[in-house]
Amino acid sequence: MSRARLLRLYPRAWRDRYGQEFLAAFDTGPLGAQEVIDIVSGAIDAWLSSDVRQTTMARHVIAAGGKSMALKAILACERKQPGVTIRDGLIGAGVMVGIALLFKAVGLAATRAGLPQATAVLNGLAFPAEFTLSMPFWLMKGQPWKAQAAIVGTTFTVLVWIGLSTGH
Repeated sequence: MSRARLLRLYPRAWRDRYGQEFLAAFDTGPLGAQEVIDIVSGAIDAWLSSDVRQTTMARHVIAAGGKSMALKAILACERKQPGVTIRDGLIGAGVMVGIALLFKAVGLAATRAGLPQATAVLNGLAFPAEFTLSMPFWLMKGQPWKAQAAIVGTTFTVLVWIGLSTGH
């Protein structure tokens, strides 16, 4: 996905104010998965955060060293090393295993209750649900909680909707 297309995810006031700095802050090479996740999370945070809305309306403040605050914030988000530790990966894996066990237990109960469609839906949703619900612990670590909640909540809601609509 191109940088200009990702920039369109941000509110218009933010784009008008910081768009050129945003585009200039990246190398010309392809974006990595973590960069795309950071940009999308930042856009969600920009839409949900009253602080960001107020900042885009406020005067442009120049930080120490002559860099604008927007560029300084973008550069602060740039990651030179992975922000995920082995501990974070193990926590994410534990969440995935726990959710998988929960789905299997509920699926088994549905089977015993004579609900084959519910069993099929639960089996079909097990992996996407466990992956989605584990993302805040490893893939989205360090992102604003509102962005995490929006991404995980929306994804999980869509998964449930798909499962329910195909289960009939």
